[in-house]
Amino acid sequence: MDDRALRISVLRAAHALFLSAGALRIIRGRRGHLLRSRDAWWLQYYPPLVWVPFVIAYFFPLPIDLPMTVRLGGLAIAIASAVFAAWAMWSLGRSYGIRMDLFDGHRLVTGGPYRFTRHPMYLGIVSFHFGATLAMESLALLAITLAYVIPFTVLRIRAEDRVLATGFGDEFRAFAGRVPAFVPFTR
Repeated sequence: MDDRALRISVLRAAHALFLSAGALRIIRGRRGHLLRSRDAWWLQYYPPLVWVPFVIAYFFPLPIDLPMTVRLGGLAIAIASAVFAAWAMWSLGRSYGIRMDLFDGHRLVTGGPYRFTRHPMYLGIVSFHFGATLAMESLALLAITLAYVIPFTVLRIRAEDRVLATGFGDEFRAFAGRVPAFVPFTR
């Protein structure tokens, strides 16, 4: 597999996430709000903003030389991560949204990938960045993931947990007590 094919494969995996988000937006239609998050706009729009560094690193990778087996392993991580994040989105169904708002008919999803982590989409996004770092041999993507994506993700998880605790009360607190926020099997 040549360099261009690897980069295109990474982009295709990323598109699985984007297409899932777009399809879910169409399927769920318009909904009335139950609870509007008051967090900053940049936390509300985490999903598209977390991909900006990936695009920058794609064009300015600061390349490092890695063996092809490591690069293919990174591609496998990126694809598996994209599929995992898409599974999380589809598990939410009509409860999915980019913003952290709660809507009419919103339910607390605790099955599917949510059995392992409360925020499987974010786990998928962060691990996608690590896989893409290896597949694209990008030191820039690694640095941006460590300095921007991970801290941004931690802030988003904290903010989203506050919204879910407000909206679902004891049901969410019980869920949070038995399922870790990010890293599976750490309880």
